[in-house]
Amino acid sequence: MSSHLSDPIEKTSIVDRLSDKLRQRILRNEIKAGEALRQEALAEAYGVSRMPIREAFRQLEAEGLVVFNPHRGVVVSEMSVDEVEELFDLRLLLETDLILRASQLATELDHARARDILVRSQKAYEDGDVEHWGELNWAFHAALYAPAKRAKSLQLLDGLNSNIDRYVRLQLSLEDSAPSRAHDDHSKVMDAYIARDGARLAAELEAHIRHARDKLLEHLRQRPEFAPDAAAD
Repeated sequence: MSSHLSDPIEKTSIVDRLSDKLRQRILRNEIKAGEALRQEALAEAYGVSRMPIREAFRQLEAEGLVVFNPHRGVVVSEMSVDEVEELFDLRLLLETDLILRASQLATELDHARARDILVRSQKAYEDGDVEHWGELNWAFHAALYAPAKRAKSLQLLDGLNSNIDRYVRLQLSLEDSAPSRAHDDHSKVMDAYIARDGARLAAELEAHIRHARDKLLEHLRQRPEFAPDAAAD
């Protein structure tokens, strides 16, 4: 009895590992927007059956990284300026609410955890470890919001972050100063968070998110694939 009950755990583990591998390849732009993902090829490449591949696709679809196209099968979702604006608008709504709730409940241990991530993110930037910096960037935000104990909101934000991460990685390849600017913003947010100064905290976080959005849009609009007429081609 115990042997057959262990199968779903192993199956889920395989699906999670597959999802993570495909997610990272999409985020690194190794699998490009608009590119079709073939079940047969992936199953052969990873040495698994098609079933976990299909389930991994479902996870990535829920995160907005792939779409099911009736003619082409599973395709990496396209990137667009309009999507960036929508994603950051959602961030503004969710994160401002979360951080105000969390700051009133956060303990000294919560403060210490967030500060530790902030220090590690700065080190990753200084070491030129862009990929690790991206992970720590989100981890810092998540640590600030965790004391609010709003699991559904955090789950939604996690999905938003997966989508935004594609654009942020592109931005980092174009703008070397982005992590340094983000660290300065994060430090201001951290100070207001510890002080439990709601008005200053909301203002600092909103300024940080809007600035990140505006700089990202500025860079994207300079690239031919994001030009207004590119979608019509």
